[in-house]
Amino acid sequence: MSIDHNRDVFDSARVAAAYVEYAGPTDGFLDRGEAAALVAAAGVARGTPVLDVGVGSGRTTALLRLLSDRYVAIDYAPNMIEGFRRNFPDLPAHVADARDLADFTDGEFGLVVFSNNGIDTVTHDERIRVLAEFHRVLGESGILVFSTLNRNGPSFGEKPFQLSRPTQKFRFSPRTLVVSLGRRLLDPASVVRSLANWWSARTRVVDRGTWAVAPLAAHDFAPFMHFTTVADVRRLVTDAGFTISEIFADDGSIVAPDALASSADNFTVVARK
Repeated sequence: MSIDHNRDVFDSARVAAAYVEYAGPTDGFLDRGEAAALVAAAGVARGTPVLDVGVGSGRTTALLRLLSDRYVAIDYAPNMIEGFRRNFPDLPAHVADARDLADFTDGEFGLVVFSNNGIDTVTHDERIRVLAEFHRVLGESGILVFSTLNRNGPSFGEKPFQLSRPTQKFRFSPRTLVVSLGRRLLDPASVVRSLANWWSARTRVVDRGTWAVAPLAAHDFAPFMHFTTVADVRRLVTDAGFTISEIFADDGSIVAPDALASSADNFTVVARK
């Protein structure tokens, strides 16, 4: 595995092309949690400069431009930025890494957004560096919105030939079986890649209970992602100097401040500096 395996994954031509297909000026939210989080942030951050981190090819751009015309996009994968520039040639976009935002000044932005579980592409310790950089570039009372995968959700521990996702009950359906088999027959190369990537990664899984690192089923099990828990993400955010406003589950519900666990697939966190 390379020093920055996930950057290589997302910078590959195949994955970048997949993002271009669904990233454009009319696309919407990934899930209800993301929608609720951006609505919650809008009242405070509207009109302030926005930094869109891990922008990919621009799925979030139209959404965030509704809040502000002072918009900057970054991604650490050059192929993603190339795709973004094709979709939005008139907007500023840079190849930059969330772990080192040296090109931006202290307090430059009023809103920082890191969507699509982008923070999970770095290691457990590097997440601290990412949030420290976000804290630095946000102005007084700035807002941070980011999403992160849940170790107790269905994306953790998936396998190439599973009949149901982890944490979800198996319900036999002939239609589901036919669709699943059909997808594999239509793209046998994807099946081979998934098996090879999952098999290679299985011995590198780390599970600390409150957080874990494991392969993600997306992109043929190529990404090796960080998974959090309610307790872990609360500690991470508050230790970075932020105050949590809300944590939303992917269905749009609010994770209660006293909740000890959640079965959500991911969380979207809204925090204030």
